[in-house]
Amino acid sequence: MTQPILVERRVNGVATVTMNRPDRMNSLTGELLALLAEKLREVADDSSVRVVVLTGAGERAFSAGADLAPPGAPGPAERHASGRQTLEESFDGLKRMQESSFLLHTMPKPTIAAINGAAAGASLSMSMACDLRVAVDGAVFTTAFARIGFSGDFGGSYFATKLLGAAKARELYLLGDRFDAAEALRIGLLYRVFAPDVFRKEVDVLADRLAEGPPLSYRYMKRHLNLAEHGNLRDVLDLEAEAMMYTGRSEDFRAGTAAFLGKKKAKFTGR
Repeated sequence: MTQPILVERRVNGVATVTMNRPDRMNSLTGELLALLAEKLREVADDSSVRVVVLTGAGERAFSAGADLAPPGAPGPAERHASGRQTLEESFDGLKRMQESSFLLHTMPKPTIAAINGAAAGASLSMSMACDLRVAVDGAVFTTAFARIGFSGDFGGSYFATKLLGAAKARELYLLGDRFDAAEALRIGLLYRVFAPDVFRKEVDVLADRLAEGPPLSYRYMKRHLNLAEHGNLRDVLDLEAEAMMYTGRSEDFRAGTAAFLGKKKAKFTGR
């Protein structure tokens, strides 16, 4: 039986998590989403993993969003609508699945959304939870929720507002229009757009670059950047000062300083 989520770990610390339903444009089922949250927790807790890449199988889609048509296993909202679950059961199930967005955004290591095609609904939300987003030229995007009478989940309204501003987030959610990779790059949703023939290679280059970086520094950078989204300046300043003392005494700092002065490339160990 084909697994809906694949995890590939490379020796350099890059873990690629793939939504694996290419025949259904990697659309999201309850089974897939539950397994995705489980696998993301595993790579988040794995100290040998330095970078996490989230992508979709095949060339058509990152993910087309929720699988609303049989034989896809429905998610919590669909099961409640069909009467198969109580409202409380559906609510609890969706909260567990939405942990994927929380993990992608808060795990103490860089996360990349490698958007290899269409990204819609909850999958777009999860891509916005990542630290960096890159897309193949030809990818299309839509929040999609308004078209089918849903309100949106997986933190998309939060991330869109933080990344793009309140006005653009409202536009994307209320109108639900599709837009292409060039527009996504223009509005600041994407870091880079790559041609189809080099997309996977360029994703590897970016992931490798981050994997060679200082894990301890990345841990504190993400903590401070996430706090800055909702905290105040004094809190951020205090935590930055604390982390500078930790990182300034680390082996990585000594290695990085020596490499910089010697005009060499540093090898960071996370210590």
